Amino acid sequence: MTDIHAHLFDCEDDALTISVNNAITAGVETIINTAVSINTAQIILNQCKRFPQNLKAAVGISPFDTVDAENDWEIRLRELLNDPMVTAVGEIGLDCTNPRYPALDIQMPFFQRQLEIAVDTNLPAIVHSRGMEKRTAEICRRHGVKKAVFHCFTGDAESLEYIVECGYYVSISGIVTYKNSHLRDIVRSIPVDKLLIETDAPYLSPVPHRGKQNQPAYLVHTAKEMAGLLRVDEEALVAAIEKNVAEIFEIRR
Repeated sequence: MTDIHAHLFDCEDDALTISVNNAITAGVETIINTAVSINTAQIILNQCKRFPQNLKAAVGISPFDTVDAENDWEIRLRELLNDPMVTAVGEIGLDCTNPRYPALDIQMPFFQRQLEIAVDTNLPAIVHSRGMEKRTAEICRRHGVKKAVFHCFTGDAESLEYIVECGYYVSISGIVTYKNSHLRDIVRSIPVDKLLIETDAPYLSPVPHRGKQNQPAYLVHTAKEMAGLLRVDEEALVAAIEKNVAEIFEIRR
């Protein structure tokens, strides 16, 4: 399996080794280690070099981190994107639900410019969107983005329909294992050929680890829950998801 979205940049050397080994033991052989800033991107690329068979990188500036970006961020990001370990631009996006995030007029130029960079480099965009999923997809479409993943999707049925209509992928996190999550009904509307799964580690641990620090090994619980909700064989579902991973990220084993 592939965890298409995890943040391991805070892991010290020993913790990273444990996390990667736990994932491999659980059957999660590939992890897309995702940055939120230029500094975390540099950390992630160094981590990927330690585990080149298991870690891939996504580099970008998240909506939360736009306020701290330095003036030369675009030059530095483009340099990082030349690294062969990089498989996506991300995470990038828009968030209007969290008062801790910068204002939208600060987030928006960063998001739009990074979409243009994704198009220029022919890389998929890993998109964070909260509270404005449909509008975010519209912006992606307007900028000519062909490949995008709406990671840790928490939107409604209308936004899901539009995202899929645009040809984009939807990634589901451990939130779907929570008893009262609205996602438990919505996920049935995701075409299997547009479905991905993730941990978003170290956040959002799935049941039975809810409340604890998340790690890529826990992806297996989300996969099992999704198979149950969709009433399909788990191995068949994982195989279908891995086909999607190969198509969007061009990761092949």
